Amino acid sequence: MSRIMAVAGRELKSLFYSPVAYIVLTLYLLFVGLLFSMLVFIPGELANPQPMFEWNHLILIFIVPFITMSLLAEEYRSGRIEVLRTSPVAELEIILGKFLGAMGFYCVVIASSVVFVLTLMAFGRPDFHPIFTSYLGLLLMGCLMVAIGVFFSALSEHQILAAMSTCVTLVALGILVGFVRQLVPTSWFAATQIRHVLGYMAIEPHMANFARGVVDTQNIVYFLTGTGLFLFLTYVVLESRRWR
Repeated sequence: MSRIMAVAGRELKSLFYSPVAYIVLTLYLLFVGLLFSMLVFIPGELANPQPMFEWNHLILIFIVPFITMSLLAEEYRSGRIEVLRTSPVAELEIILGKFLGAMGFYCVVIASSVVFVLTLMAFGRPDFHPIFTSYLGLLLMGCLMVAIGVFFSALSEHQILAAMSTCVTLVALGILVGFVRQLVPTSWFAATQIRHVLGYMAIEPHMANFARGVVDTQNIVYFLTGTGLFLFLTYVVLESRRWR
């Protein structure tokens, strides 16, 4: 466990030393602020933070790839991966350390949106239950997104390619799957089942439940299973690249 935390601490420190981190943080606050001003803080209407959290995934789809793109791709490009492999740190410890380091920075990013919750508190009394569940949802969703980013960072030595692959996958899960689901004709054989599967694959419905204050085990299982799957696939990739 200490070796995992050492890798995580090193990764988190390198993220904070990178100018990309501050660009990411600034862009996140900017776009969440736009959501807040357009959908939440509307003069003359009851402030409801739900839309800000419900549509947060649309921002994070494009933010997370920049957090994860260098996790393993840079290690391969610089040759540091061989140094790590000859150290006492196991492959799985490297993966989990990188994942936790990126998650640490991800948590800092989403925690910055608390400033908008405090703004609501200054002008009224928001319901804290959906706010709490929304942050729980953002944390679980972040686990899945970061795990996907770690996986694609393990596939390539090029950071931009890793970021683009992660972004395409997140766009597919966050936007396209839900769109395709609506296009499935009811006349198709097993159309109901197809729509159900596509609906379960999409990120948005799961995050929407958390934003509404609903904590469903089905949503938790979705995020945790996806996270475990992509971390396992990352391990498979690292093992296969070891013997090339």
